[in-house]
Amino acid sequence: MPAKRSDDVRVRLGSRFHRLFGATLVSAVGTGMHAAALPLLVLQSTSSPMALSFVVMAAEIPWVLLSLHAGVAVDRLDRRRVMVWADLGRFVVLVALAVLVLTARVNLLWLVLAAFLLGVGQVFFDIAAQSAVPEFVSRDPRSLATANGRIVAADSGGEDFAGPPLGSALFAVWNVLPFAANAVSFAASGLLIFSIRADAKPENTSGAPRKSMRSDIVEGIRWLSGNRTLRALAVVSCLGNVAVTAQFAMLALLAKDVLGLPDLGFGLLLTATAVGATVGGLAAAAAGKRFGPGTVMIVGKAGVGAAILVLGLVADAWVAATMMIVTGALMTAEKVVVSTLRQQIVPDELLGRVLSSSRFVVMIGGPVGAALGGVLASAFGAQVSYVVAGVFLILVALVFYPALNNRALAASRARAGR
Repeated sequence: MPAKRSDDVRVRLGSRFHRLFGATLVSAVGTGMHAAALPLLVLQSTSSPMALSFVVMAAEIPWVLLSLHAGVAVDRLDRRRVMVWADLGRFVVLVALAVLVLTARVNLLWLVLAAFLLGVGQVFFDIAAQSAVPEFVSRDPRSLATANGRIVAADSGGEDFAGPPLGSALFAVWNVLPFAANAVSFAASGLLIFSIRADAKPENTSGAPRKSMRSDIVEGIRWLSGNRTLRALAVVSCLGNVAVTAQFAMLALLAKDVLGLPDLGFGLLLTATAVGATVGGLAAAAAGKRFGPGTVMIVGKAGVGAAILVLGLVADAWVAATMMIVTGALMTAEKVVVSTLRQQIVPDELLGRVLSSSRFVVMIGGPVGAALGGVLASAFGAQVSYVVAGVFLILVALVFYPALNNRALAASRARAGR
């Protein structure tokens, strides 16, 4: 019984974490509304798969262009303020987009620009939020896993569960509503983050000049490339991102042209993903403890590949919804395990830069996947892009098993002294 009491204490995450959790949930609901409404707005103007690809690519490219610089900012500055400014910037973008939609002046160029600027805000917010979790909680493995699981569950529950059907329904009523609601959600998120008590960054009292931006970026890259486990995690996640982005970039097309679903049906497919993601996020800590983090990652990667493959082979709405649930659960459990491992291994003063270096590698796969998905769907049909992506992801899981099994990960944590 005493051991159980000790375990209960460890997962009391504190008020600062719960405000971060609340901000994540609020903004995720708004983001989910816009994530469902933006492809519908694109398809309202054109039925071209490449137009969808351009918008998805615009949202992903900021990770390639700015993630390394964001990591330096997160390690140098108060991470709370970085999140507040990111929310404020996204609020302004969504207000402008809502005005353009309201005045019927929106076109593909404006949609691509809005997606890009929203992506910039997401880069800074996400890196700051992930880097702040150990600061708000602790580096205890169970506390980290529980906190990461709840954050990911809130993010998925809002962005993919509550937001998309609401965004689709609001779009059907009036196409400006989901974008205006998203702007309000970012304002609320910023206020919650602003209310968190800040820990000041220690001043540089050594007299040595501050390193240049380039030197700080190089330090983070070297730390990532010098750790075999983190290096393998970054590469396998990048390859996985190619397949998953191709899947989601063409999902609106699959829903409409292959499954014959209305606008609301597309939102419900995203909701099915979130049902699985919520379960996967909440169960990730227990699954990692029971089966080991390596098993969760490798089985998760192969399982997502199998689900994508089925989406490409079976044109049935109920089967598609089931596969989206499986995709959400396995992707989220894998994400929680990866985040926890990274936070355990990397020192706090380098966490933002190592995280951003890793995300830089991972997010390279986003624009590639969106472009390949559009090319394959245009040339051969939407389902062919799913078949190719699913087979590719299963092969990736098999190739990386030796580097990411439970024994290899345990050895890496032992070397880090965690």
